[in-house]
Amino acid sequence: MKRLKALSLFVLSLAFLISACSDGGNNQPAAETPSAAVETPAATTAAETPAAEPGASANLNPQGFPIVNESISLSVFGCKDANHAAWKDVLVLKEYEKMSNVKMEYQDAPAQGCEENRNLMFASNDLPDIFLRAGLSSTDIANYGMQEQMLVPLEGLIEQHAPNLKKLLDTYPDVKSSITAPDGHIYALPSFNMQLAGRTEKIWINELWLKELGLEKPTNMDEMLHVLRAFRDQDPNKNGEKDEIPLGLREPLFIFTALSGSFGLERQFGGNFNIENDKVNLWVDDDRYKELLEYLNQLYAEGLLWKDFFTKDIPTWRSNLSQAKYGMFFIFASDPFTTVEDQFVGMSPIKGPRGEQTFSHATSLASFTSSFMGGGNFAITVENKHPEASIRWIDYFYGDEGSRFFQYGIEGETYNLVDGKPQLVDSILNDPRGLMARLGEINLVPGAHFPTAVFESIVLNKKSMEVAEYVKDYIPDLIYGAPIFDDATLDRILPIKNELDKYVEETSVKFIIGELSFDKWDEYVDTLRKMKMDELEQAYQTAYDGMK
Repeated sequence: MKRLKALSLFVLSLAFLISACSDGGNNQPAAETPSAAVETPAATTAAETPAAEPGASANLNPQGFPIVNESISLSVFGCKDANHAAWKDVLVLKEYEKMSNVKMEYQDAPAQGCEENRNLMFASNDLPDIFLRAGLSSTDIANYGMQEQMLVPLEGLIEQHAPNLKKLLDTYPDVKSSITAPDGHIYALPSFNMQLAGRTEKIWINELWLKELGLEKPTNMDEMLHVLRAFRDQDPNKNGEKDEIPLGLREPLFIFTALSGSFGLERQFGGNFNIENDKVNLWVDDDRYKELLEYLNQLYAEGLLWKDFFTKDIPTWRSNLSQAKYGMFFIFASDPFTTVEDQFVGMSPIKGPRGEQTFSHATSLASFTSSFMGGGNFAITVENKHPEASIRWIDYFYGDEGSRFFQYGIEGETYNLVDGKPQLVDSILNDPRGLMARLGEINLVPGAHFPTAVFESIVLNKKSMEVAEYVKDYIPDLIYGAPIFDDATLDRILPIKNELDKYVEETSVKFIIGELSFDKWDEYVDTLRKMKMDELEQAYQTAYDGMK
């Protein structure tokens, strides 16, 4: 019966992704943050953990390296980015095995199909000792943590054996509340990004085109229209062809993120939510959202918006980007267009019709739930006979030393200190295969979602850091991540959210490209009501009240 239940939950979880966009997992100030503490023993607490093997405590060192005196082996399942080497061959992981005396037997599944493989493990009760970078969603945590008890509560282990993580959770209690399940336990751990530039998309504009046409960066909606029209009509790249693309939104997702803050619409809970006067508002029926769609419809009708944005053709979008065909666009880092990055500069968010100038395309301090892989980045299963050693193994990466080691590797071999800051050696930076491919042999940075605290980002170059400065003062003070719902709530809201998200995206695209007239807006809103949008909104309201 247990396996039958797990199978049914697996089918249910495939139908739902709890976060629409954000890499965020909690409500945190967007300000820069202090470093984590060095590893020291902490007080104990009585949390449920699997039974350790006889002699396990004697074998465990409370601090420092090696973690265990006699080597132990643990099985690990995770989702492998396309840029990763086989995890057993990754430099940092091999070196860490020597340091820790903990041998990891990696089952690294390709990202495509990884979710299915992971859920089949739960369904068949064939579990590894550890899930690492495996994309455990809020749904998984509710099902396999609270309900099926296949995942081990971690808060006691953190209190006793994870001083770096404990320091972060004590410093940012809202992170702790957001990763705590309704039953009071923590079943999976997040990634922390301590750099603001690593938590936000950036607004880029073609400075070369602006100078060619004698224009300034736009500051409001009217000025933006003026600049985009000039990009369209005045051949700023001077090739005699009308091949400029004024605004390069790359997919429907950016409908909800790129300009929404200019209309007073934030991205709380990793979705289309505002929190106003402690009231949760799912704003897809809001008049402000209608105004945003009307503005985008005007851009599309005038040929100012990339005409194929709704096809999700990312390779073509990137090709246009690398050829500097866009006048204005939004992207996290410049690595897809480094050869032309000097042509672009950053800019502040556009001021909207009501004077709002928020930049909503940012995530929270701790990444717990993401659109790419799901959520929790580290979990221990009931099969694990060495939970204390396992939590010590991951805790190192939540401190300064472990964070630098994970990202940069070995000083003198993969990086050197320049003016006190780590810098990759030239052979890595100039690898003909590209930086990400080379990094995938050193660490698991490509694709992100490794449970660590990032204090100095290896991915963002100087240019990307400069561009981030333009938006940092416009990011919401608090950004809440997707909540963890109890099993009964999940059963009720999963089908509602799945159907609603699909309908909103499809209908919004139709409004923008002109297939659906705004005369039909009231019908659209009525349909949302019939799809039980109010019930979904109330579920998030209840979760928010609990998180507070």
